[in-house]
Amino acid sequence: MTAPPAPGPEGRHLMGALSSFKRDSLSLITELQGYGGIARVRLGPYLVHQLTGPEFIKHVLQDNTDNYRRGRFYQGFNLFMGRGMLTTDGAEWRARRDISQPFFQRAWLHGASGVITSCAEELIARWEGPAERGEEIELVDEMMWLAMGVLSRMLFGVDLRDRYAELAPAVRFSLKAMILTGEVSQMLPRWVPTRYRRDLRRHQAVLNGVMDDVIALHRAGGGDPDDLVSALLKATDAETGRSWPDRQIRAELKTLFMAGHETTGCALAWTLYSVAQHADVRRKLEAELDSVLGDRAPTPGDLPDLPYLRQVVDESLRLHPPIWVFPRDVVEDDVIGGHHIPAGTTLLIPPYAAHRDPGAWESPEAFDPERFCPAGRGPARYTYLPFGGGARRCVGYYMALLEIQFTVAMLVRRYHLSLVPAQQVTPVGLVSLRPARGIRVRLVKRGA
Repeated sequence: MTAPPAPGPEGRHLMGALSSFKRDSLSLITELQGYGGIARVRLGPYLVHQLTGPEFIKHVLQDNTDNYRRGRFYQGFNLFMGRGMLTTDGAEWRARRDISQPFFQRAWLHGASGVITSCAEELIARWEGPAERGEEIELVDEMMWLAMGVLSRMLFGVDLRDRYAELAPAVRFSLKAMILTGEVSQMLPRWVPTRYRRDLRRHQAVLNGVMDDVIALHRAGGGDPDDLVSALLKATDAETGRSWPDRQIRAELKTLFMAGHETTGCALAWTLYSVAQHADVRRKLEAELDSVLGDRAPTPGDLPDLPYLRQVVDESLRLHPPIWVFPRDVVEDDVIGGHHIPAGTTLLIPPYAAHRDPGAWESPEAFDPERFCPAGRGPARYTYLPFGGGARRCVGYYMALLEIQFTVAMLVRRYHLSLVPAQQVTPVGLVSLRPARGIRVRLVKRGA
């Protein structure tokens, strides 16, 4: 006997909840949680199941992982990333991961962590003028500038902030273009000469050109022989023994660049926004930082002595996970929670909704770092997954945590960030979870 379908909204027309998803995807996934840990919904031509129950998420990400692939919702990612570590599966994915993984191990990252403090010091100096003049700054742009510098210097051996003016518009365009929303501009054939297609090709060319320049620099001996780019240049195909072509190397660099700096920049912006909103949190954090660090920059050895800093970061990642949803396509029929999951359909695992489950979190909409107190039990497994889970957990998760903690520590010790009044800070689900209209703040030096 076939298992029954999962519960979910019926939808008032053939397109189901697609219009709601396009209008406000975050509200829709939050509403779907009302059906329990699994919900069934139609998004236009796609039958989708949303999973927020921890035992169901574990089934997909850990227990039966071979039955779930990246799938159709990742097709748009190929527009700007190509076939890299994020968009591939199986042996192809493992080959890419195995080359990159050594550069995300703790020992290597600790040795390179001076790049983070150097970039943070440059940002502090960059903020001196606006602080003295009482000018507003746009926090998301500033965090992207910093994160771009950290990632490119640490992994690529070059500082791509020199090309920030051309890269930033390409990144902003890609955040919308990579998500399949059902917009007419996305659905038309590629040969139709629309403005969207012209803009798409122009921004693709910018990103490809920058990565090609990084590859050319290393081929000419201008890079670090021990960095990630050099490792990719030495990579060979397991079957043919041939070196990777530049197209394949470029796809990996684009993936690391787009996924690495964008998500960390968003996480930094949301964390500083949360600290600025809560004076009691800021004061407690300042006291811990002053006690442990004094006037110096943090080192990896300081982190065990900064538990409240980590609690603040963890709570920010709970409320505002940079990757708000993980899509998967179903390879073969399955049963989850007693419900039939048909082959060829799509699963959505949304940390944004799972992190707001009232069954797993007390007062889930409140910003409360104390819920991550080291003396407590901590969140149950798969109720908290800002970096995913299982074998496909984000390879750069520890680099992101290191960068966020170091940067928050250095900026909070130097400045009070004051939110500009009367602005509406609303999250929107693009590739990452971004503030729809940015976050405007003013800076005040501590002790001024």
